[in-house]
Amino acid sequence: MKTFIKGIFLSAAILALAGCATPVDRYAEKPYCHTDRGRNAYCTKDNAPSLSKDEEAKQFPSYPSALTVYVVRYWGDGHHPLDVLIDGATLMETVPNSMIRLRLKPGSHRISFAVAGKSYDRIINGAAGDVKLLGVTGTDWSWGSSSHAWADDSDDQVKRQARRSRLIKDVSLL
Repeated sequence: MKTFIKGIFLSAAILALAGCATPVDRYAEKPYCHTDRGRNAYCTKDNAPSLSKDEEAKQFPSYPSALTVYVVRYWGDGHHPLDVLIDGATLMETVPNSMIRLRLKPGSHRISFAVAGKSYDRIINGAAGDVKLLGVTGTDWSWGSSSHAWADDSDDQVKRQARRSRLIKDVSLL
């Protein structure tokens, strides 16, 4: 009888582990949700690109006919969505611990975001084939105070943050 019960428990354990081995669909597109220590999920309204596209973006490839810009939002910069504007017009949402890849016409572009009525602008200049990286950092405090800014980090530091984040937008504005 003991052997029979052990066999049942062993079978149940194997079946439970088999459920954990279900492969992840690397091509599925679905909203990305950032959680703050397991609570307060902040999700994108739109579907994020697939995990395969996310991996490819983290190689930071250049495109011969475009200026490529990565906007990387750091994980600890608040717990709310931010809207990012490109040249004052194209609006896209970002959440903490995420990144946006933009392919733009070569030249000068203004990239902005706003928090609590204050706008933060960065002018990017680049030629075809260039890759530029921008980090967004900040803090929200429980008593209502917040501070946000464009990070003054090196490209290597922004890349390190980007590799820990999730690609949520992959946009061509050519």
